[in-house]
Amino acid sequence: MTADPYAQWMGEPMVEEDVEALLTVADHGVLGLAAGDEPYTLPVSFGYDDGDIFFAFVRSGPDSEKFEFIENGGTARLLVTDIKARFDWQSVAVTGPVEAVSVTDSEWARLVDALDSNPWFSTAFEDDERVEGVQGWRLVPETVEGIEVQPESG
Repeated sequence: MTADPYAQWMGEPMVEEDVEALLTVADHGVLGLAAGDEPYTLPVSFGYDDGDIFFAFVRSGPDSEKFEFIENGGTARLLVTDIKARFDWQSVAVTGPVEAVSVTDSEWARLVDALDSNPWFSTAFEDDERVEGVQGWRLVPETVEGIEVQPESG
């Protein structure tokens, strides 16, 4: 039996503890949304709390493509990576529905706490006159898949 020549590029499934660790320490990823067969991706800073992914969008005008896509409903996917080297990386994909979290929602405090520890998330937008509002979101994980390539020790 021959060894798989592509194994070093394909990765191995991550154990649940490593997936949780990456989602806890990571502070940004790429969020994928779709409207019908039209895809839309954007970088997003997020917070992770007890299995849920929280993020917020700043509305700066009536025509915001990201709001059009996310308000369309459907399934979203967040891709989070930690790439240290060609053969030393982790990748986690979280897929599920996205639910709106408004400032009057009981989940708002969890969202703020989860985002508060994220150095990429800033509340400075509150002072910008172009900002029309902030909308919070919670990605409810239905599937969480992680793969990794660890450097060979030796």
